[in-house]
Amino acid sequence: MQTAQQAFEKLKSLAGRWKGSSSDGKEILLTYEVTGKDSAVIERYRHSWKGEVMPDEMVTMYHLNGDELMLTHYCTLGNQPRMRANLRIDDDVAFEYIGASNLPHPDALRMTGVAFHFVDEDHIVQTWKWDGEKRYIRPENRSDDFDDIPDSGEGVDTFHLTRIGEAAD
Repeated sequence: MQTAQQAFEKLKSLAGRWKGSSSDGKEILLTYEVTGKDSAVIERYRHSWKGEVMPDEMVTMYHLNGDELMLTHYCTLGNQPRMRANLRIDDDVAFEYIGASNLPHPDALRMTGVAFHFVDEDHIVQTWKWDGEKRYIRPENRSDDFDDIPDSGEGVDTFHLTRIGEAAD
């Protein structure tokens, strides 16, 4: 079993730019930055949909909280799911939903988990899970980009990513 610090070090090792594709054919662009005197990792997410780079990015912040590894995901849905790492998994780093802020309804669509599989230093597989109902998406957060998501229930999106460069200075 890995410690929170060991799992956090794995996330810090991702610093740089990453490119890949999702299970539904989206082109994914991620950057990871270590900040706050090595106390947090910022993940910036953008993707292309129907040949166009989406104008808004999503940001996920990873950090230690004592002996726990936590994240807050700042979603384009306008909510902020919080997750805690499940450290019972030896090689991967997986997070499980513990709550969210700014949900318009308790059954609203939200991210509920993410897992990192470290293939090698230049390749990872990231799998995001979601749950909820699309009917509760606020009008200002609606996008054609959500057309591929079922109206309700759980879902999974897997990204196969390759490191394409160092972090910007």
